[in-house]
Amino acid sequence: MSYLTTNNLEIHNLMKTNHSTARLFMALMMGMMLLASCKKSPETIGNGLISDNNYIDVYHTDTVEIVCHSYWDSVATSHATNALIGAMKDPVFGTTEAGFYTQFRPSVAGQSFGANPVLDSLVLQLGMSGYYGDTTTLQTLHVYELADTLSVEKTYYSHSTVSTQNADLAAGFQFRPHPKTKMNVIGTDTVGQPIIRVPLSEALGNYLMSLDTTAFSSPDRFKEYFKGLYVACDPVSTGGAISYINLTNNTFTLLQLYYHDASTPDKPMRYNFYVTTSDAYFNHFDHDYTQGSPEFVSQVIDNETSLGQSTIYLQGMGGLRAWLHFPRLSHWTDSLEQSHLVVNEAKLVLPASAFLTDSIYSAPTSFVLLGFNADSTTYLLPDYYEGSAYFGGSFDATQQTLSFRISEYLQNMILEKRENIGLCLGINGASYTARRLVINGPQCQQGEKMRLEVTYSIVNE
Repeated sequence: MSYLTTNNLEIHNLMKTNHSTARLFMALMMGMMLLASCKKSPETIGNGLISDNNYIDVYHTDTVEIVCHSYWDSVATSHATNALIGAMKDPVFGTTEAGFYTQFRPSVAGQSFGANPVLDSLVLQLGMSGYYGDTTTLQTLHVYELADTLSVEKTYYSHSTVSTQNADLAAGFQFRPHPKTKMNVIGTDTVGQPIIRVPLSEALGNYLMSLDTTAFSSPDRFKEYFKGLYVACDPVSTGGAISYINLTNNTFTLLQLYYHDASTPDKPMRYNFYVTTSDAYFNHFDHDYTQGSPEFVSQVIDNETSLGQSTIYLQGMGGLRAWLHFPRLSHWTDSLEQSHLVVNEAKLVLPASAFLTDSIYSAPTSFVLLGFNADSTTYLLPDYYEGSAYFGGSFDATQQTLSFRISEYLQNMILEKRENIGLCLGINGASYTARRLVINGPQCQQGEKMRLEVTYSIVNE
């Protein structure tokens, strides 16, 4: 039996102009097309509520069972938007150290430093584009020369490492980030952005000046002589911050070699090395979650996943994601015989915990929600393609809440069109942001609970 008519064209045009009205028409049409094939029945959610006199009955519930918990997962960090440097000790999440590996290239091909060059200094200047945490904490920074060559063809992850030389070229340089500094005067230059300037070993500076012009003939040739740097920080005992570095902004992030010719000491010169998107670089993160709060440690380290029913934890820097599952969706149709359940709207509401009140640890601005495949890979939900205005994923700072619309996903799970393995919730940009969020679970004892708000229709014959 078919219920498709020429009137469907009018419905299609109306759906394009009014999304809310469209979902009602969609509910009607989906239900009518399923009448000939669906012979399952609903969970107690719809029992006793179906009217024999109405063609469509509409209901609402926010008591759908949710099972969830946090878990650690590495992320790809090659060519991340920001390079991260610093260390912090979070009272909830424990300690984190952020660093990065990177190649450099010469600014001018065929460089010659002259007959009698004399090194004045070698400085690694890092242009800051943001920060997260307490910037008043003193940080100790180390710089190591790479012993192995990075590859732009390879994918590096947040846990990846590359061999380095033993010598600390920065000699344990200590600094406090000044992320709000608008002007920095460096010699005769004025730098209009917050920066971190790290003096490096004269041995490396003299080595770079000793290279002949053939080493500067091309970026690839230069990398045979100088493979790059690894920049890292020591852990801190309290506070601390992660600084965001715009690694490919060649105006502010540079490896600067200052020198003069022995015959003209009053004429200082400078040669720059820099990083571009054609070079290899990636972030590396070390987390010590054993230093976190007791409840956090129990769930994340001791694998007491049932604690996720009270609280879940999300963290950037290749840190923590959450698994969410609606285990009883297939039972929604168990008691329906000649009727059909159609999801009009399903909204997943994720309220922030009171832990968010500390302004030092502000919430991420956007999040991702993906479906799990049987092999643990993920896929974009069908609702994602409706656009961010519909799908959601942005944190509401006023309501202290995050939400997603997952109507089509839920419908597919109910109809068993796809295996109900669960959802992956994470922070958008986890490879280059240090932000984190604590979310109330579906059984939290204080505050607003995580919930799935569903408006659905029972379509009768």
